[in-house]
Amino acid sequence: MEYKELRQIDVSKYTEKKNGLTYLSWAWAVDQLLLADPKAHWFYPEFQRWGNGTVMVFCTVVANDIARTAQLPVMDYRNKPIAEPDSFAVNTAMQRALAKAIALHGIGLYIYNGEDIPPDASEEPVEKKRLPVKTYAGGKPNYVIPAPTEIKAQAAVTSPSKEWQIVPVGQEGSDEWVAGIKIGVESMLAVASKADDVANLFKNNRSLFDALKTKDEAVYAELMTQFSTTKKALMKE
Repeated sequence: MEYKELRQIDVSKYTEKKNGLTYLSWAWAVDQLLLADPKAHWFYPEFQRWGNGTVMVFCTVVANDIARTAQLPVMDYRNKPIAEPDSFAVNTAMQRALAKAIALHGIGLYIYNGEDIPPDASEEPVEKKRLPVKTYAGGKPNYVIPAPTEIKAQAAVTSPSKEWQIVPVGQEGSDEWVAGIKIGVESMLAVASKADDVANLFKNNRSLFDALKTKDEAVYAELMTQFSTTKKALMKE
């Protein structure tokens, strides 16, 4: 099954809501992924530890010869990043990152756009020319993901601005591209510890946000509101 078919799967029976966020069962997502592509596999690149002790985990899922990576901060029950998380909290975040990475392939992607039902096949846009993708052999990717370096606490800067970079997936303007940007922004805002972090996230991805504004103005407006809300909250702390 290809992306345009996977994105139409109704996952509503396998989700739960916690503190305003919707979570998809990772076990069910894995089941659907393997039914769609029995050769699908996934791995977890080395996580990032930020200067304030919080942790960002990553998961890369390879399906239909395409690799897509999702990131997620290790959070508590209030959806706040945990400083120095234990193994249980890290494991929980890794499984949620797995579900998000699977969503980037289409399964349950619509819930990250705030939708309650999957998109109607009859309303799909005309498929654009697909870009070349990397192929895989022997069950292993033919590329190496550089291991993220640990971010050390420094006197003046705890989170170097160069780290606040979003790498979108999919073809520009596609649903997966838009959702990837949204997931990236939400994950990074969750670990921002000061107003400068929010500013760096916006500044380092300005061209990406400009492109998003022309492709999906509603999502752009939503993310700008999140930027403003997060920055104001951090300035009060």
